[in-house]
Amino acid sequence: MHAVIIIVLILAILLVIFTLQNSFEVTINVFFWEISNAPLVLVLIVCLVLGYLLASIYFYPQIWRLSKENKRFSKLNKNLEKQLGTDETEDDTGPEGIELDVETDDEDKSFFRE
Repeated sequence: MHAVIIIVLILAILLVIFTLQNSFEVTINVFFWEISNAPLVLVLIVCLVLGYLLASIYFYPQIWRLSKENKRFSKLNKNLEKQLGTDETEDDTGPEGIELDVETDDEDKSFFRE
């Protein structure tokens, strides 16, 4: 929680510095419109927000589709795990299919048994 507050404070300080350094006024010409005496910092922030909104609108359908697909696969995975858990029987075979001899009372504790 403290790290979030520190990050927000640092970003706020950077925003104030950015605003102070870019406070002069500019004239913007867009096709036949002319916006005069607009603060540069306001123009930059508006462009940044508009870019974020356009990117969000463009990518939202793909994110929504992938989220829906993720939920469907999670549900399918849960159903398959449930089926596998009910049909699977416990056996003491190793990965090669050889039955493992698990005895802990060996006195010589050697790897090879005689």
